[in-house]
Amino acid sequence: MELVERLLAIEEIKTLKARYFRLMDAKDWVGFANLFTPDALFDVRGALEEKPVITGDPIYGPDAIAAYVQRGITPLTSAHFGHMPEIDIVSADEATGIWALLDILRAPDGGPFRIFRGYGHYHERYRRTDGQWRIASMRLTRLMVETV
Repeated sequence: MELVERLLAIEEIKTLKARYFRLMDAKDWVGFANLFTPDALFDVRGALEEKPVITGDPIYGPDAIAAYVQRGITPLTSAHFGHMPEIDIVSADEATGIWALLDILRAPDGGPFRIFRGYGHYHERYRRTDGQWRIASMRLTRLMVETV
């Protein structure tokens, strides 16, 4: 790829990730599902813990991913922030990325926490389909978790 094409792809992937955070926090589950490839893998097992014990399976497919996030986020007020992207364009239609993450979740009264702040990284693969970049796989790892 030419330099301009690479830079354009990086900017398009940054926009994709910005939409991911905005649509999740806005609870737009149809728009959220459209961010993923049909065969997308979503691995957030242990995402609420600093040192998780990984059990179960990741989630596959955009509708299942959106339904999973919807169940977890709907009762909460959330604000997600992605920072410092490291995006590598592998080919004209494939890329990888790592994003630093800060997420702040506020639970309703009686929840398992009042405020949750999580710090970590998203490790992602992207694929361009039908001329648009989409998330093909995503794994969330935590560095630190704070709850009040």
